[in-house]
Amino acid sequence: MILIAAAAGSAALLSLAGPALVRWCARAGDLPPRHLLTLWTVALLAWTASWVTLVFTVVAEVMGPGLKGFVTACITLLQAVSSSGAGTVVAVLAPVAALAAGRLCWILVRRYAGSVRWRREHHRELTAGARQRCLGGRDVWLLQARRPDAYCVPGRRSGVVLTQGALDVLSHRQLLAVLAHEDAHLRGRHHVLVAASRLLDTAFPRVPLLRTAVREIPVLAEWAADDHAARTVGRSPLLHAIGAMVAPAEPDPSGRTLAASGACPVQRARRLLPGAASGTGRSARAATVLAAMVLLAVPPAAVLSTAVLTVVGSPPCVCTI
Repeated sequence: MILIAAAAGSAALLSLAGPALVRWCARAGDLPPRHLLTLWTVALLAWTASWVTLVFTVVAEVMGPGLKGFVTACITLLQAVSSSGAGTVVAVLAPVAALAAGRLCWILVRRYAGSVRWRREHHRELTAGARQRCLGGRDVWLLQARRPDAYCVPGRRSGVVLTQGALDVLSHRQLLAVLAHEDAHLRGRHHVLVAASRLLDTAFPRVPLLRTAVREIPVLAEWAADDHAARTVGRSPLLHAIGAMVAPAEPDPSGRTLAASGACPVQRARRLLPGAASGTGRSARAATVLAAMVLLAVPPAAVLSTAVLTVVGSPPCVCTI
């Protein structure tokens, strides 16, 4: 029961206090967006591991220690419910866990199928209505649209899409900044983080950690891409590119594309202004990130490892049919 309480406490603590911990680390260490994305990734993984550990320990407690209890769990379930004295716990937690896992799998399959279908349709549209050009040393899809816009399409046929309107309003260095921004999205696989946060938030709504992650991760992804573009091309070209593309298309609510005009352009521009750079040293940032990762990951990892060692190291249970 101690492991169950520890797993439940770790899951509840991350669910409620996880956002505050990440924000505190961001303020204390003045962390750049790429480090904050790492912390959010660790927080989501730790949250998932905490709930998996909770289910794991409950099953071990009810079915008996040892690997045999897991192997014969399906056979002895009814017997455990009737004779172990924990029938109420199993009767409540088993359907809830099955429902949560089923809901997560269903949403995952539906989202993945929708994403694959959208990418195929979009690729057919690009093949029919766009032409490929070499801009800034890379091949891009050029759409004949007057509105300035640029975005990347992830996946097996990943690429950058640029409109003629964007090409008309951007100078050469501004265009290089936009392309560097989109390359950062593709290289960093930001679409995976955005999709994972939205998947968890849809499957488990009203969890503070997930609700905050689904708001902040897309913004941090844009900021991280901006930082990469600023390091590669320079702040001034990127600032002017953001200003030239302030009237983009309506944002894609599915999150299947990441646009150079995404997030709030005012906030993005303020971050790039001279004097907005962080004054915190690299060693202080590294220490803050390490401390935050320890605080986020160690409790669920310790509980999970203890549960595994307890189950594997215990003698097998004697189950009768």
